[in-house]
Amino acid sequence: MNNSSSDKLTKSIAKTLNESIELSGKASLVVCGGNSPLPIYQKLSLADLDWSKVSVYLGDDRLLLSDHIDSNENLLRKNLLINNAKSAKFHSLVQPRINIKDLILPFDIVLLGLGLDGHFASLFPEQVKLSSAFSIDADPDLICSEIPLGSPSYKRISMNLALLLNTKRCILLVTNSDKRLVLEKASTNNKMPLHFLINQDKTKLEFSDIDF
Repeated sequence: MNNSSSDKLTKSIAKTLNESIELSGKASLVVCGGNSPLPIYQKLSLADLDWSKVSVYLGDDRLLLSDHIDSNENLLRKNLLINNAKSAKFHSLVQPRINIKDLILPFDIVLLGLGLDGHFASLFPEQVKLSSAFSIDADPDLICSEIPLGSPSYKRISMNLALLLNTKRCILLVTNSDKRLVLEKASTNNKMPLHFLINQDKTKLEFSDIDF
């Protein structure tokens, strides 16, 4: 993703959060781990809005201590929950784990990354037969893997698809041509988790490479 696109995306996210705060006195943002969104987080942390009224959640994390080098929470604390965004209300997936019943839905924005194997959040190809993970009609829930997944390989926790789609805006980070090819392949390949995200009509998807 080039600087122009990341600037536009950052401003769009900040605008939505501001509008929600003005309308309802609060806003919510679900974010992802990985390296791709870091420039966005660093710019977003400087956004001029009342961060004390913003609830920030991770869509997924590794089941690690929050200060572990491979923890998404650790990544977030170093790259988003800084500068103006230090006052945001962060809700951990791990310590302590969020209670689904406490969530105020829909979220305002869900930001999702994309792996070359077609995974998003921590929903991996090994899990595609889990209806609780991929059915849009499932109860909104958290999915914990029974085995280590992904790279680096750890047991993981993730919001399921039904919960991730319970949002006003869902933005998928497609940061290079290889990921655009993954997106095209997943449109017809139901062995890829991404297939279930892009072939649903519950929530409109926005794509970072073509919409910003």
